[in-house]
Amino acid sequence: MTSKTTREDILELCGKWQKELRVDIKQIQIREMKNKWGSCSSKGVLTLNKELLSLPSKYVEYVIVHELLHRIVPNHGRTFKTLFYVYLPNWEELHEYLEYNGKEQNLRRRRALT
Repeated sequence: MTSKTTREDILELCGKWQKELRVDIKQIQIREMKNKWGSCSSKGVLTLNKELLSLPSKYVEYVIVHELLHRIVPNHGRTFKTLFYVYLPNWEELHEYLEYNGKEQNLRRRRALT
């Protein structure tokens, strides 16, 4: 695993992708989330799982792009996936890592803490 992601990295990535996707985010919060990597409310509040801070920025960027795309397309249908390919062509590889390795890594970390 390469370097971890800082809060400053997250703010920079959010700013970059807000401009690129032409979406508005009112607030960014990083907190503990049990089942999700992130969410974005209809009011423009982007919430990111604090576990992302332990991952390289390419995975954080994937989550940010995913959530910000939901400001354009509310579901995971064809339009959503097409936009994902346009903006982040390797999104499926990043998704698979978070889906499998990321959850396993976080599960092991949580078990070690109990």
